[in-house]
Parts: sequence; structure tokens; C-alpha cells
Amino acid sequence: MLKIVLLSFVLLAPSVLAKFRFDNYTLYKILPKNGQIKLLQNLYEHDSRFDFWTNPGRADFVSVMSSPENKAHLENLLHKNNVQFEITMGNIQEAIDKEPIKRYTRGNLRSMQFDAYYTNSEINAWMDDLAREYSFVTPIIAGRSFEGRQIRGIKISHGSRRKIIFLEGGLHAREWISPATVCYITHQLLTSRDPEIMAAARDFDWYIIPVTNPDGYIWSHDEFRMWRKNRRPVGQHFGVDLNRNWNSNWLVAGSSIDPSTEIYAGPGPFSEPETRTLSAYLRTIGDRIDLYLSFHSFGQLLLVPFGNSTAPYANYHDAVNIGRRAMGALSVRFGTQYVTGNIVEAINYYGTGGTIDWIKEHLKVPLVYCYESRDRGQYGFLLPSDQILPNGQETMDSVVDMIHQARRFGYMTGN
Repeated sequence: MLKIVLLSFVLLAPSVLAKFRFDNYTLYKILPKNGQIKLLQNLYEHDSRFDFWTNPGRADFVSVMSSPENKAHLENLLHKNNVQFEITMGNIQEAIDKEPIKRYTRGNLRSMQFDAYYTNSEINAWMDDLAREYSFVTPIIAGRSFEGRQIRGIKISHGSRRKIIFLEGGLHAREWISPATVCYITHQLLTSRDPEIMAAARDFDWYIIPVTNPDGYIWSHDEFRMWRKNRRPVGQHFGVDLNRNWNSNWLVAGSSIDPSTEIYAGPGPFSEPETRTLSAYLRTIGDRIDLYLSFHSFGQLLLVPFGNSTAPYANYHDAVNIGRRAMGALSVRFGTQYVTGNIVEAINYYGTGGTIDWIKEHLKVPLVYCYESRDRGQYGFLLPSDQILPNGQETMDSVVDMIHQARRFGYMTGN
């Protein structure tokens, strides 16, 4: 959050704003026992000095960033209450300085590497080149942002009106591994010689949106690395959490009416151009979507709807069984372990107004998942270069197996 300490700083106009630095900001991995969760929840809800990178509802760990002037208070509070913690990063800015941000050379597809991060404009240039290079790739515009930018993507199609697999990335601006993963999957669908990947690319229409929050993503690159929301001005604050703004149990749980918070749900459901226009676009193709994948970070979770209850709504049992098998395939390459479940049971936290809940409730898409990618609190949103490609590779493994498992369960057979 850092609602007062940091967010008040980024209200300044870009022309007078120096890029914010996180020198000596500290990332903590807190390991609470069940009886200590309430302490962290109270801190999360009532103390604006700390930025919770994960919600304190989860039982195994909670990641929190503190400014240097507030770290003593946080550590004293944790010591006083016998809450175990470790410092995973003592200087956030050092990790930011090491982030591998590369340049894409327009017209040179080989200059796109998958062990690095790219800006919104470079991702768009790469997609333009893909559409020029491959006759079965076409550009799509799935919506627009508050600042008037297009929400851009591509469609990969080897036939007419096939069932759709939809990939959505970059809804939360600071989760850079999300667009990187979506781009890697795209690259594999176009270039891999693996028979299973080639079959997946051929058998479905793939609609791929690497960055669904372009304003926030650009801001996270240019001005404030830890930015999460879009860039709507709300009084003295900025931004709506686009993953709390969808019209599915809006504002019921895990969101806020306080625009200074990171989970501000907006003045109403679909108040934001990003969610409103993207949902309208999805309605035009919703009857053909067989699989919807939303990519976030972090925590190594595969989530299914819904975020308002632990009840096994809709085809919960099939979705979880398919997901668990796919996460087994994900673990083979590097041993990475994911937890699969609905939002409440996997995170131990109620959260509504999100993309996957709306997709499931209103479009009735058979299989809907949200990936919370690597890691488990060591680097959080600042995943280093040596993990970017492995994260993409294991995720691709799981997507291929997910299609295989879905067919075993009687899904995704309609082409």
C-alpha cells in the first residue's frame, strides 16, 4: 500500500517527478502462526505505512515491504508478538537496478529474448512484427485504457471459428513476469517444433493480450516500479485496482472504497475503461472460449473461481482436478510446486470483483484459471533474470498438459 508515504509522492505531474527510488526499502517474509494472522490483518487494513505484497489471509507466508524510516516499528511489532520473519531483500532498489530490461529492435524478431522484461511499446512492436511475419497471426484491439491507449494483442488462428483459448496478462502493473510469461507462450505457439505445442497452436484460436493495463504498466517502468493499479485520478490519489472492478460480487470482500489503498475497487463495477471495454470485447467471443487463463504474480498458485466462498460452485471439482494434474506437469522440469484451489481456499482470503469470477459467472466459460507465478516471497514482484525463462518454460508445460487433461475430462473437444 504505502498509501500516504509513497502514493502522495506520485501525485506530482510526470514533468516534475523524478523516478521514485526504493533505496534501503526492505522486503520481509513473515511466517505467522494461525493465531497471529489477525495482527497482520489489522496492520494491513489500518496502517498505511507498509506495502503488503501478499494478503495477510494466507497461512504460510506474508510478504511486506517497508520504507527505511518505518522498518524499526514493524520489526519491534513482530518481535513483541513473537511473529517469526526473515528479511529477503535488504535494499529493494538494488534488485530493481538489476532487473533485466532489454530493447526490442523493430523488424528483428530474434531480438526478442525471453530472459528479460520489455516495455509496453516494445511488446506492441514485437506483436506488429509477428502479424507481418505469420499469415495466421492478426492484430486485435480488445479495449482501451483510461489515458486512451489501446489494449492490444494478437490472434493466432489456423482455421475459421475454432474454439478459443484466451490469455490475459499485465492487469496488475508491477507484476512484470505476467506479460513476460504470456509473450513466451506466444513465442512457443509460433516457433516450437514440439508436436504437442504445435497441435495446441493448430487446434484452437488463441487470443493473447500481454498487457491489459497499459497505463499502469508504463508508469511502473517510467516512474514508480511498485505501481499496481490503473492511472485514474481520484481526488488526491490515483488508480483503481482493475482486478477488483469487474461486475461479479463487486465490493463484497477483499476490496476497498478508499482510493488510497491498493485494492480500491473504483466508484462502481466496470467504472474503468480497461475492464468495461475488455469485458465488452469478451462478450463478442465468449460463446467460443473454452479456456481462459489470467496471469499474475506471485505465490505459485493456480486459482479457480470464486473469491466469495469456499463452496464448490459450477464445475469446481473438474477444474481443480484438471488444474492439479497440470501443476504436476509444471513441476517436472524444475521441481516448482504450485497449490491449486479456489481463491478463498488457496489464499485463505475472500476477494471479489476479479476477472476470473466474472468470466465464469457471466460468460460461462468451461475452464477458467488464474496463475500466480513464481516465487514464494524471496523476490516477489522483482523476479530476477535467471528465473524469467524457467518460469515461462514450466508454465508452457502446464498449459499443454492442461489441454490434454481437459480433453480427458470431456472438455475442449468441440473443434
